Amino acid sequence: MKRILLSFSVATLLCGAAYAEDIKIGATAPLTGPQAIFGTTLFNGTDLYFEELNAAGGVNGKKLSLVRQDDKADPKEGTLVAQKFCDDDSIVAVIGHLNSGVQLAAQSIYSDCDMPEAVLGSNPDITKQGAENIVRPTASDFAQGELSAEYAINKLGAKNAVIVNDKQAFGQGVSEIFADDFKKRGGVIQSTSSVNPTDVDFTAVITQLKSAKPDVVYMGAVMPQLALFAKQMREQGLDAKLLVPDGAFTPDFVAQAGKEAAANVILTFPIPPADATPELVSFGERYKQRFGQEVGPYSIYGYVSGQIVAEALKNAAEPTRSDLLPALKGVELDTMLGHVKFTDVGERTVAPMYLYEIKDGEFKMVGQAG
Repeated sequence: MKRILLSFSVATLLCGAAYAEDIKIGATAPLTGPQAIFGTTLFNGTDLYFEELNAAGGVNGKKLSLVRQDDKADPKEGTLVAQKFCDDDSIVAVIGHLNSGVQLAAQSIYSDCDMPEAVLGSNPDITKQGAENIVRPTASDFAQGELSAEYAINKLGAKNAVIVNDKQAFGQGVSEIFADDFKKRGGVIQSTSSVNPTDVDFTAVITQLKSAKPDVVYMGAVMPQLALFAKQMREQGLDAKLLVPDGAFTPDFVAQAGKEAAANVILTFPIPPADATPELVSFGERYKQRFGQEVGPYSIYGYVSGQIVAEALKNAAEPTRSDLLPALKGVELDTMLGHVKFTDVGERTVAPMYLYEIKDGEFKMVGQAG
């Protein structure tokens, strides 16, 4: 009888331990290298949400935990991370990748293992491949390129522009969207130049651009190239306004480009100013208290992505990949970044985009769309 009771007690404890296991969510973005600030602060935001959620009881009595992997902003590394997540049956969903080229390289791997994924990469092709397992909480590059082109034509009075891109999925894609929209609005694209993603000296390119005397330059690239290009434009006397995508929204851009060069830049970013609403102010205060630093560029999207995954888990029959797939696209909730609802292909029905200039090293909003 004692043996039976003992066996029953052990079995009960084991079942209780299994029930109490955390629900694991994969998280992947650049966590080292020049883009590390984007990935680390992104997932700080997710950690903060999970900590707050877990303190309130979690999801159906279970806690959520984040399993981070560094994709190094490299497509090859991204495919290895994707396979690692797929092979780990305890991972039921993934937040990431942040870089479009990495996501596009890894996307078929996630699809093959039916991994629900909240994607932060912004290239439009991500949602055009028919993947049933993804949602994108942020705006696509159409919003970035088109808002920049509209501002260049309507606010800056630009009539001609030159394009520079880094030949990567994100940089080339967003620059092509800018060019197409700029032309539709009556502007002229004088030239398109490509640089290697590892280039640090842009003397030859800038010399060519100066001879064209453009009204604006649009550069599709990421850090640190954006800062280096802005700095060298100023040093070499190319006075045209420089328009760039969201990769420049970081204090590192100002520090590396210099305040004077940064003041010549207009950039897009999918997040409103940190003091735009009481909810955003509160988030910034809680974030600083938890991590001892100001909110990072994508911290809020990390938080909101955590909310989206948690909402899908609440609506799923079981915390499994198969049950999460339909629940993820069916998510609808209000967040600090507005109402979130997804189309059949996983795009947000309304995804705002904001335009910033840099004054005295500070990012100041000058426009928005969506």
